[in-house]
Amino acid sequence: MFGHGFVARTVPLVVLSALFVRGASSDEPEASESSRRTPHHVIYRTQSKITIDGKLDEPAWKNAESVGEFVFGYLEKKTGSEEQTVFKMLWDDHYLYFAAVCEDRSLMSKHTERDSKIPADDSVEIYITPNAQRPDRHFAFYINIHGALYDVQFDRNKRSVERKNFPGAPTKGKKSSWDAKGVKIATTMTGTLNDNADTDQSWTTEIAIPFENFKAAAPHTPPKPNDTWRLNPNRHAYNADGSCHYSQWAPTIEKVESFWGPKYFGWVTFSGDAQK
Repeated sequence: MFGHGFVARTVPLVVLSALFVRGASSDEPEASESSRRTPHHVIYRTQSKITIDGKLDEPAWKNAESVGEFVFGYLEKKTGSEEQTVFKMLWDDHYLYFAAVCEDRSLMSKHTERDSKIPADDSVEIYITPNAQRPDRHFAFYINIHGALYDVQFDRNKRSVERKNFPGAPTKGKKSSWDAKGVKIATTMTGTLNDNADTDQSWTTEIAIPFENFKAAAPHTPPKPNDTWRLNPNRHAYNADGSCHYSQWAPTIEKVESFWGPKYFGWVTFSGDAQK
């Protein structure tokens, strides 16, 4: 159903600065975290094959723009020790691709099974709304350092759509049988997992989600050039003391005090142009 794998020490921390070189594609002016508007990003097509191995060594990834720095909605002010994320996106006729390079001084991940408590580990979660006119009809994908996946679809206005319970919530009734099909995941890391005796550097995840999974919700699958979806990547970054720094692209936390704010997800537009 999905794949995962480890390749240790393939993404040194110095690469993070190189991945940021192209910056964010948003045309929005610089703003503080408390006043930042909903961001926008253009997703370009990839003309070359993307191999899901967690290495991000294809020219398309190297040239793709990051969405920009994540914001830390629960922090009253920056401390200078925040662990940033480089997040990029690409697409082709079959897949929506994501890549995240996560600064992380304490690599923590224990869950290896699908639909286990992935957010209890260092993890990336991606909310996707294929139809911008229906913000509550959206999908969520949670991935940890092990490459384990928790996936769920939501629709507040149509209870007949099956959905799983939120990760970590008490089980209520029969668990939904819905699982995204054909999702590919790979991870790599620079550091030692679940060992607080040293200081780690980063972990990387690469994800490919078939557009077929959004067929019932999206106006077009695959998208047509200039189609606009809503989307938001978030991060759980646990510290050695058990505390967690929560960060995200679009600042839903400052609006609803939660990652889950469909009306405030960022905007993404699918470009028909190839990624150079």
